[in-house]
Amino acid sequence: MTEQTRAPSNLLAGRYRLLERRDRTGTAWRARDEVLHRDVTVSEVRLPPPGPHRDWLLGQVRAAADLRHPGVVTLHDVISAPDRMWLVLESIDGRSLLQTVRAEGPLAPERAADVGLRVLDALTAAHGRGVRLAATPDTVLLGADGRVVLTGVAGPGSADDLRDLGATLFTALEGRTPATGSLPPLVDGMPLADPDPTTGTVTYGPLAPLVEGLLAADPAHRPDATSVRLTLERIAPTPPASRRRHLVTAAVAAVALLAGAAFWLWPRASGPATSPITLPASFATAPDPCSLISTEQAAELSLTAEPRPAGKTECHWGTEDRGLPDSLQYTLTVEVLRYPTDERAHADHARFMASEAKRDRTSAGSPLRRVRPVTAQSGIAAEAYTFAATNGITYNSGVVFRAANLVVAVQYQRGGGAEDPGDRTRSGALRATRWVLEALSRTR
Repeated sequence: MTEQTRAPSNLLAGRYRLLERRDRTGTAWRARDEVLHRDVTVSEVRLPPPGPHRDWLLGQVRAAADLRHPGVVTLHDVISAPDRMWLVLESIDGRSLLQTVRAEGPLAPERAADVGLRVLDALTAAHGRGVRLAATPDTVLLGADGRVVLTGVAGPGSADDLRDLGATLFTALEGRTPATGSLPPLVDGMPLADPDPTTGTVTYGPLAPLVEGLLAADPAHRPDATSVRLTLERIAPTPPASRRRHLVTAAVAAVALLAGAAFWLWPRASGPATSPITLPASFATAPDPCSLISTEQAAELSLTAEPRPAGKTECHWGTEDRGLPDSLQYTLTVEVLRYPTDERAHADHARFMASEAKRDRTSAGSPLRRVRPVTAQSGIAAEAYTFAATNGITYNSGVVFRAANLVVAVQYQRGGGAEDPGDRTRSGALRATRWVLEALSRTR
C-alpha cells in the first residue's frame, strides 16, 4: 500500500485526479488515473482504531486485491494513511439496484431472478478468496453493459449472505426496501452491510415464497444456497450451456459458503407466517410414497426426477449426476406404513423411537455414531422424532412422524464422510418432511 499523509485537493498520490463526487457523503469520487489514462472510482475508507476490527478490514482489502470476477468490482490500488485509506476501484457505468427501481420501478421476476443468480455467483467467488461482500440493494450495481456487480465489503458481524440476497430480491420485486425502513447509508464508499435488515412480505409473483423464506428472522427457517439457486434458475431466462455448467460448479461451492437451514418448516413466532397443514382424520389406503415428492421438489434437493420404488411402502431418490464426488451424492428415502387404527400407529411409532435411540450399529454391523440424539419434535403432525447419525462413510438425518393411522419415515443421506457441512442433510430431511405433509394433506 502506498503511504499518503493527506489527500491533495484534486490529485491523490500524484496520480489520481479527483473529478467529481459520486455520493452525498463525499467519500467516493469519479477520478482519472493520469498514468494509465483510464477512469477509476476512488473511495475513502476511515480506519477503525488499532485492534481486531482494523486488522479484519485490512485483511479483507488485501484479499479483495487478488479477487478477479466479472461480478465483483476490481480493486486496482490502495493509498494508505494512519487513519484512513483510499481505494482505487474499477469505474463502472451504471446505477445501484436501489437507484434503478426508484427511477424505473420494480424488475420483472425473470430479471430479478437473473440478478439474484449473478449475485450468488459473485458471493461464491469472493468466499473462495476469503472476502465477505455485501449484497444489499445499495451495493448491487446494474451496469449499462448488462453486468451485475457487487461493490461493497460486508462488515464484521453482518447479516448472512442469503438474508442480504433476500433483501435485494425484495427490493428488486417491490421497488422498495423491506418493511417501511431503508437499508443504512453507505460507509466510506465501500459499504458495510447492516447486521439486521428488516423483514417484509412480497405481495405477488413466483419468487414470493423464496424471498419470504430468505427474510425469515430465524436462520433455521431460511432456505439453503442450493435451493435458492435452483429456484432462481427455474424463473430466470434460460442461460447458455456454458454458463449453466458454471452455475452448477458455483452451486457446489455455495454449499460451503452459505450455511444450510430448515426452510419455513415449523410454525415460528416471527417472520412470514407458514400456511397451516390440515391432515385427513384417517387414511383409507396407504399413499404411494413415490407420489409424495414432486419432480420440482426432488430437483431442489439435487436429486433425480425419477424415483425408485422399493416395494409398496418405500421409495428412493438419488443424485442425478453420479459423476460427482461421494461427498456431493445425496439420497432421499420416504417410507409409509398404514395401520388399521391410530392406536396401533402410535404404538409402533413409540417402538420405532425407542429402538432408534438404542441402535449403535448399522444393519451391516458397522459402528454408528449419534451426531444428534433421537429427540421428540412437536409441531409435526400428531407426533414425531428426529435424529442424525453417521457410520463414518455416510451421514444420515431423519424425521419419523405419525399422521393419524400412518407412520412416515423421511431420511436424507449424503456420502463421503462423517460430517454435515452447514446442516445440509438435516435441512433436506426437514424440507422433504414438509413436502410430504403437504402431499398427505391433499389425500382424499
